[in-house]
Amino acid sequence: MKRKTYIILTSFYAFLIFVFSSISKPPSIEKPGFDVIEHVIEYSILGFLTLGCFTKRNNIKTILIVIIICSLYGILDEIHQYLVPGRYFSESDILSNSIGSVIGVITLRYYKKF
Repeated sequence: MKRKTYIILTSFYAFLIFVFSSISKPPSIEKPGFDVIEHVIEYSILGFLTLGCFTKRNNIKTILIVIIICSLYGILDEIHQYLVPGRYFSESDILSNSIGSVIGVITLRYYKKF
């Protein structure tokens, strides 16, 4: 994909995360640990797309910047949820978001090598 496509997809996906975080009581599966998996997958996609926005994807500095950007977005998302009735702030969600960001970045980095 072209850089412009990644930028559009990343912006749209970040907007979707914000929209779904604004729902007071979102539908979810009540299984132990499912919330963690959900956040890891959600932010893996964000990390993957965000890294695609940069032209130098194999540069360690770029990779770290993308992980920081996605992790900060995850923190802001948790703060936003704290302000939404029926939602709450969760440190474990922040950790899951950061882990997902790393997985997404690593996935795109190695995907583009093949």
